[in-house]
Amino acid sequence: MILNVQDVSIRYHKANKNAVTKASFSIEDNSIVSIVGHNGAGKSTLIQAIMQNLNYEGAITYGFNKKELYKYIRVQTQTSTFEKNAKVKDIVQLYIELLDSRETVDELLQSVQMLPFKNSYLEKLSGGEKQKIAVLLATIGNPKLIILDELTTGLDVMSRRMIWDLLNKIRKEKGVSMLLTSHFLDEVEYLSDYVIVLEQGMVKLQGTVPDLINAAFAGHKIATCLVDSSFSFSSLKYAYKQQSNKVMIEYKEENEKDVFDNLKICGGYDIQLQKRTFEDAFLTMIGYELDEKGETK
Repeated sequence: MILNVQDVSIRYHKANKNAVTKASFSIEDNSIVSIVGHNGAGKSTLIQAIMQNLNYEGAITYGFNKKELYKYIRVQTQTSTFEKNAKVKDIVQLYIELLDSRETVDELLQSVQMLPFKNSYLEKLSGGEKQKIAVLLATIGNPKLIILDELTTGLDVMSRRMIWDLLNKIRKEKGVSMLLTSHFLDEVEYLSDYVIVLEQGMVKLQGTVPDLINAAFAGHKIATCLVDSSFSFSSLKYAYKQQSNKVMIEYKEENEKDVFDNLKICGGYDIQLQKRTFEDAFLTMIGYELDEKGETK
């Protein structure tokens, strides 16, 4: 266990309200945990408490000596700021020296496919390249937990996928745990071993992605197909909904093959067996969507 948060509450006394109320969760070794929630849900406030930058009620315990908090936990945000005229090699070397690491600039840059940018100025890098450097800096010195606060916000789809693959690579090679906050539910589904959903400072839901999807839909999946006038509705064994020339069936996963075969026998075509996503589950259980900026819609 790397981190355990137990009944943590954080109060804003000037506003006379709780920013976080009785939050509890844990992070295991070599795992990725994501915190999801709208702007103002308490995600960043909770991170500040984990880093002992805020007063709180409850308990936060670590899988290492609390006095070495900043040795073993690193935080990176979407707005990492570097010296304007610094080169990539300079900032990496600075971190190596500050953290008394035996790693070299070249081997670190090679590990994230950034060695060709060694002599580039940081301000000339793309958004995705800058975030790769930010992630790299967070790994120097072998931390036990990396906290990434909305790291991919503002990046294009290709850059986001590049960062996802990099995080999985780092987790696999270094065995480091990660705590992410994100507004991208596809990102959360792709990366996370465990998810915590915060709403107005309270833990609304938590669990693995498959468990949350199953809880939302009771293990049901969706099959759709297109039909024409020859489709045999009388031979259809399952309850269905029809919209124009499209038929939809909700079914349990164990019946998937039978549903597919039945639709085919009845004359359906372009049969699609749709997988439920974490985004579907979030909308079903929470009741709203999140845009890229973390606002509800």
